[in-house]
Amino acid sequence: MNTKTDTAQQLERSGRPTSPASRRAAEEDDAFARIASDTAPVMLWMAGPRRQFEWFNVAWELFSGRSVDDLRHEGWLSLVHPEDAERCRGIYEASSEARHPYTLDYRMRRHDGLYRWVLENGLPRFDAQGTFAGYTGSVLDIHERKQFEERLAERTLALRLAERRQGSFLALLSHELRNPLAPIANAASVLRSLEEGNPVLVRLREILERQVGRLSRLVEELIEVTRAAQGNISLVVESLPVETLVQRAVAASADAVTRGGHTLDVRLPESGLLVRGDAARLAQALANIIANAAKFTPEPGVITLEVREEGRRAEFRVGDDGQGIAPEFLPHVFELFAQQDQSAGRRLGGLGVGLTLARKIALLHNGDVVADSEGPGKGAQFVLSLPLSESEPQVDAAIDVPPLSESYRVLIIEDDDDSRDALRLQIEMWNNDVRMAATAEEGLRAAATFKPHVVLCDIGLPGMDGFALLGPLKAELAGQHTIFAAITGHSRPQDETRALDLGYDSFLVKPLQPGSLAQLLRSYAERGSARP
Repeated sequence: MNTKTDTAQQLERSGRPTSPASRRAAEEDDAFARIASDTAPVMLWMAGPRRQFEWFNVAWELFSGRSVDDLRHEGWLSLVHPEDAERCRGIYEASSEARHPYTLDYRMRRHDGLYRWVLENGLPRFDAQGTFAGYTGSVLDIHERKQFEERLAERTLALRLAERRQGSFLALLSHELRNPLAPIANAASVLRSLEEGNPVLVRLREILERQVGRLSRLVEELIEVTRAAQGNISLVVESLPVETLVQRAVAASADAVTRGGHTLDVRLPESGLLVRGDAARLAQALANIIANAAKFTPEPGVITLEVREEGRRAEFRVGDDGQGIAPEFLPHVFELFAQQDQSAGRRLGGLGVGLTLARKIALLHNGDVVADSEGPGKGAQFVLSLPLSESEPQVDAAIDVPPLSESYRVLIIEDDDDSRDALRLQIEMWNNDVRMAATAEEGLRAAATFKPHVVLCDIGLPGMDGFALLGPLKAELAGQHTIFAAITGHSRPQDETRALDLGYDSFLVKPLQPGSLAQLLRSYAERGSARP
């Protein structure tokens, strides 16, 4: 029996002198190689240039329960799941023809008859003359990893569906809340004209306006955070002085600061800084952070707003000496609907969306918001960072709104009774002639006889909606100048785009403010030269 190792035989064939020491070293190398291949936690194989399988390590026998001789004769394809076999054969043969490495995953039958997911890598071999000598490969059991990836993919899909459902629910909720808010807000406006000399009416009107304002802000926050999450916020980007941004944010958060009896200490840099972004959105983000500081400072305290230049960024640092943030809650402070105090008797209200919206707005401007606190009772600090801009700020041109000097005929097409009546009362206060309709059919009949100058049409009408109704309305009023305004409680960008593309002159979101209605009526004097 020949006891020489393969390596020793190769040394002799090469013609190089061999010594007992070199032969022993070669034999030791072969022994180590056999031990390594047979104890490796992976199945190894070798195939010749004609795709014949020449060698398998012991791991194949342990996994498949088949002998190495069986595997050499039948090849690895006999173990592959029937649904994967054709794909594996095609990849292996194409790679072999091109002499390319390959990687593929498939299901392989184990000794107990169960199929397990495996990952195979094949690498072409070449001899010293560059001639293709076959493939060397490895097969690794990845069944648990594959199952985890599938569960993760299912979970990701479920989260995306849940996020879409949440967005749809919030949009529907905001619409349903806006519908009752609209008549309440308009009724409060009408009360203002009737309250002279009656302190009870003054008090009631003030309560109504204050609570409607509070509800409106909550609804707007829900809408904005939903838009931001879905990437539907449109930005009007310009160079903006930091001082202007701070002024707008301070004005927007003034109610929250004064209501708590706090002092706002503003510190601006001596050199003027410019940031680039949407003025209204950035002011909204900074105002949300200031209002949050005011909300969580229970006693009259000091809120600081300091602006610094750090590198090529402007940092707006808002600090307070309020109740602080618990370490376990700090990582979740920007999550939607997150509330540090979840008890039934929590003192502070709100939905937990203000900071979420602030951070999403910052991210849309290539900025960020971070929070820090030393713990409960030690206050908190929020830092809004934004990239600096070097271009000059733009100056908005003033809009000349003509006075409301005459009365107009206004047609209101709205299916909600309270909203319709509140709008009528508001518009009639300005000595206008108003007709009302609850359906598209009633609206068309009213338009034919009334010949309105302005049409306010709810796009959510039952049956024929406001989108479909616009065409027949314009046909009925052809030949006369009429302004058409779409009204809705949704405020979705796609609705606004669709309404304006169809030919509406204006898109108004409930609750309609008196100023918006007055501007719409005044725009009639311009004879539609521009959309209101």
